[in-house]
Amino acid sequence: MATAELRLPLSVDQARDALSAALTDLGFTVTPTASGSLDVSRGSLGTTLVAGAFAGQDMHVRFDVHFSGAPEGTLASFEHSAAGGFFKGGAIGAVKAGDVVREAAHSAGVRLAERGQLVGVPPVAPPGASGADAATSPVPPPYAPGAQGYPGAAQGYPGAAQTTAADGTYLAPYPAPPASGRTNVVAIVAIILGFLFPIGGIVAGAVALAQVKRTGEKGRGLAIGGIIAGSVLTVLFILAAIGLFVFSVFVGATAASGESGSSTDPFAPPVPSASGGGVEITPSDPSADDPYALFVGECLDGLASGVIADDSFVDCADPHTYEVYSTFAVADGAFPGDDALGNAAFEGCDAEFESFVGVPYGDSTLDWEYVGPTEQTWSDGDRSISCILYDPAGEVTGSLEGSAR
Repeated sequence: MATAELRLPLSVDQARDALSAALTDLGFTVTPTASGSLDVSRGSLGTTLVAGAFAGQDMHVRFDVHFSGAPEGTLASFEHSAAGGFFKGGAIGAVKAGDVVREAAHSAGVRLAERGQLVGVPPVAPPGASGADAATSPVPPPYAPGAQGYPGAAQGYPGAAQTTAADGTYLAPYPAPPASGRTNVVAIVAIILGFLFPIGGIVAGAVALAQVKRTGEKGRGLAIGGIIAGSVLTVLFILAAIGLFVFSVFVGATAASGESGSSTDPFAPPVPSASGGGVEITPSDPSADDPYALFVGECLDGLASGVIADDSFVDCADPHTYEVYSTFAVADGAFPGDDALGNAAFEGCDAEFESFVGVPYGDSTLDWEYVGPTEQTWSDGDRSISCILYDPAGEVTGSLEGSAR
């Protein structure tokens, strides 16, 4: 269905060339098709997808111009699909797109009339049309090409000498309209998105600047503010993400460094400090003077710090968490590694569990852990693994030896 029509006193090929030139002058991109029609478009598709119907003159519009023979010469039909406007700019966008097509037909008709290439009058421009021709050019009375020519100035329409420069350039007989006093809607959206969705604020701000420059609306400051706010917040978010990543790497490296000096047992204490304040696992052949000594029957409280210190030992008659139930030495030689020590602890501690508790490990409600040499204490002669018994339910009072639990 044609949105607007123009009648030209030219052959189809001449009419196609004349209308293509007029639409190009109006800022449209015109592409001839294989069927002989013109594919006409204007505006940014990306801007329209972001701003929708608020894209204004940047809203992407596409229509076709079809040509057919007519008694006057050629009939040019402007056709636009409402579905295209709807999907790209919503229902409002469909109406605006239709207005752009009618305005294009009007403005092109004015240009063709100036050149004596139009039969009748240009189509009426839609209300509120923003094109220069729609705002500045009166609609001339009907005329026929050829001998009749243009009506004179006395008839209310400027003559050719008044509207055409020496080089043939069209001269608007009236001044352009003043700039709009309203604020650009996309600029308002830009400043809001700049704080809520920074990337959206940057994009909307760029769109608004283009529209304000073209339409003369207010809102340039809002658009710039949206771009600045969006840019600053985007940079802050990026810096925060980098800082979080660096912090995570640092924490992970610190944890790995702390674990590298301990046995596979989660309760194994770290390497003793130079002051000797911490007590480590039992060396082989323990003695009362050995700072690493643990003895069967000793009880310890919770090891929240991960270090067995002098004050970790308590009387078994008092509430406590751990009780040493076995100590044995591993073979001498080079440090075997944490995995080998863990396997040795599993065999030794599991074998001694039933003889101390009174029931096999599989039938017991109790559990065990072990502490063993680290690579550093191994170099000091530490070869002992100590098995410690505990109740997963919590602290106990008294020894668990022979408890059959």
